[in-house]
Amino acid sequence: MRALLILCLALVPAGCRASGGQAAAEAGPTAECPVCKHEGDLACLCVHVKSDTPSCQCDGHTYYFCSDQCRADFLAHPGRYR
Repeated sequence: MRALLILCLALVPAGCRASGGQAAAEAGPTAECPVCKHEGDLACLCVHVKSDTPSCQCDGHTYYFCSDQCRADFLAHPGRYR
């Protein structure tokens, strides 16, 4: 199980890890799409936050999404993804 977790973390783009490395600083702010995280979709997990990035406020937290569809899924069932 630990080896699988390490493998999965290696596949997550550097800007989405809490490493604070040079790649994260150059790419700008990033977030994790909670829908893709829940679904295990590592290809869309990392969201580069820009002014037009789909987002919403829920219980005092801002969530960012890789697409409008993920935002709609989250809004339909927010408890599933928090």
